[in-house]
Amino acid sequence: MRILLIPPNDLLRHPIPNRMYHIAKRFMKKHDIYLLSYTKHPLAEGIKRKLKAVEIYINNALTVKNLGFYYLLNTPQIYTTIKRIIENRGIDVVIHANIIPSFIASELAKRFGIPNIYDFVDYYPESASTYYTRGKWFVELGVKFIVAQALKNSDIIVTPSYGLKKVIEDFVPDRSIHVVPNGIDAELFKPQDQALARKAIRLDSGYYLALLQGSLDVWVDITGVIKVMSKLRKALDIRLLVVGFSHAKHYYRALLKCAKYYDIDKYVYMYPTQPYERMPLFINSCDLVFSPVRKMIMNFATPLKIAEALACGVPVVTTDIIEFKLWFKRGIYVYTTYTELENVIKRLLSKIDEVKTALYDYSHNFRETFNWDRLAEKYEKILELIAQNY
Repeated sequence: MRILLIPPNDLLRHPIPNRMYHIAKRFMKKHDIYLLSYTKHPLAEGIKRKLKAVEIYINNALTVKNLGFYYLLNTPQIYTTIKRIIENRGIDVVIHANIIPSFIASELAKRFGIPNIYDFVDYYPESASTYYTRGKWFVELGVKFIVAQALKNSDIIVTPSYGLKKVIEDFVPDRSIHVVPNGIDAELFKPQDQALARKAIRLDSGYYLALLQGSLDVWVDITGVIKVMSKLRKALDIRLLVVGFSHAKHYYRALLKCAKYYDIDKYVYMYPTQPYERMPLFINSCDLVFSPVRKMIMNFATPLKIAEALACGVPVVTTDIIEFKLWFKRGIYVYTTYTELENVIKRLLSKIDEVKTALYDYSHNFRETFNWDRLAEKYEKILELIAQNY
């Protein structure tokens, strides 16, 4: 098959490889992949990942720092580029995972009689509006309209969670919706010796360490974590390892300010976004991983950070979101209030050796179930289905 991929961001240069990248890596063994490259994308940082795909650049793309405006102002160029690929490359199926580019791709696929799949990885109306303080409702309403049209144009929809499946059903109750969760690289994410992992990232042993990783933005309750950490430090030597970045730079600075306010800044170790291959070291260095996401629809998914932690045999302390408990049967410790969070961590650390021994055994089956190879096979069956029915 000739597959055109319309990714959620610059697939090869974004700091964090997303699900479409992992699936595409498996697809390229059997299919010809044509990848839309978001030329001059504001989050493309120049570190190019390898993928056996024909990269299609957007001609005359405008340089725009704002993420939302990048797509909006480059709409004509994106339209022309996708149309050219479909007309000239004999595309058999389009897989898209974005807002405006997905709308364009689904419209063009429909016009040219090509099946298209919407990989609905996020609740786009909410995630797109999080960066705006003024006009938030207007952005959400506009994105909801665009997304609804793209969903109606799509032949099949794939999503990583049951929560998002239910949301999609409200938009298009008559569409075929398949749930394929996020996964892990089973060869990369596996248990390692904690002392050796800490040594590799130049941290000492002898204290408890919690990890906060990934995108540090408004959908993550960083302030709550810092408050609880300051209370815990009165009885426990627990420290915080932060690895990630913030789309809104001020939020990253707010974390530092908050840590200083609560007088624990010297116990917070900040690292910039790391190469994907080094993340297992940071996870295995820790006694627990934080996932303090706010209760928003966009967080009702199967986060990569949780799956990667469990694959390494490291427990996860997270907001009480039912989706997590549906997918991840062990190693998840939930809370609803800051008092609960404090008590959960105390109980967890009091038996941490026992917990990690059990998770070490569990991690083997977990990596079998959630590895990208197996999930790509599920996706492959969806491609076969669309080929038979079109």
